[in-house]
Amino acid sequence: MAGKKERLLKIFEGWCDNATDLIVATEEEAILRRDIYDRMPTLTWGKGRVTLLGDSVHAMQPNMGQGGCMAIEDGYQLAWELDNAWQQSAKSGSTIDIDSSLKSYERERRLRVAIIHGMARMAAVMASKFKPYLGVALGPLEFLTKFRIQHPAIVGGNSKLEGRPLCCRLSDKASEQLQIWFEDDDALERTINGEWNLLPYGDETHLLKPICLSQDEMNPCIIGSMRQQEDYAGNLVTVPLPQVSQFHAQINYKDDAFFLTDLSSQHGTWITNNEGRRYKLPPNYPSRVRPSDVIEFGSHQASYRIKVTRSAPRVSQKEGTQILQKI
Repeated sequence: MAGKKERLLKIFEGWCDNATDLIVATEEEAILRRDIYDRMPTLTWGKGRVTLLGDSVHAMQPNMGQGGCMAIEDGYQLAWELDNAWQQSAKSGSTIDIDSSLKSYERERRLRVAIIHGMARMAAVMASKFKPYLGVALGPLEFLTKFRIQHPAIVGGNSKLEGRPLCCRLSDKASEQLQIWFEDDDALERTINGEWNLLPYGDETHLLKPICLSQDEMNPCIIGSMRQQEDYAGNLVTVPLPQVSQFHAQINYKDDAFFLTDLSSQHGTWITNNEGRRYKLPPNYPSRVRPSDVIEFGSHQASYRIKVTRSAPRVSQKEGTQILQKI
């Protein structure tokens, strides 16, 4: 099928140069499509002194990245069962019961593997069958959007769709916001309703304590080495390190986001973002901070990672009232 390289370049647009360079360097005829299939779990993994582990017995979809993990767990459980059988034989002076060890290994692994297998399959269905439903183009298979499919909520475990049809067309969007959230990190971040915290980060942060950030725009958090004074009414968090200035930096909340400002500190304030880029903040200029950013106040000994806990999607007042009425 012509246009495979062009379609791949569009799909991997924005990825690292290594990925796009590999596609560009590959001839159109050499690009092959290989569909991925899993294998239905089986109750019998072996016979006698022969057994299976990993993909040989429970190959699963890669969407959760658990195929290799399950194989490692299989290997650990198998080794544990065999070692236990060897110790029992050493105590009793009898031969090692290999057959019973392998059966015990299968019993211990079957349930957990089946659960992970099912979750991986559900994730694969949501990522492939319902991808157009979430607003992702099908390319030459765009005509499929005219057909009706099972509602995605059923795959997710919600079989009660009150007031909604059990089927939908692929062209129907679950929410107009979904596509925006996939493409705009700011829009997705603004839907998070959780507690923002600064957690000590690194091996030399034993003197630091977690900091909970306030979403009160009128109550910014001041980071410094100065201890709380009776005549100071602000939210001052003390970091007792020599590299931290008395009033080192400020974190304030505005327009559904947090901003960090260096207060002309002596040793500076640094941010390392998700991409690994580390940069120094200019004095007295607010900079946006995001979840997983690492902040250094003057030294790596005063490093914190931003973490959002107990996250939940925000709902409007009308939606909240409807939820309470149902409860």
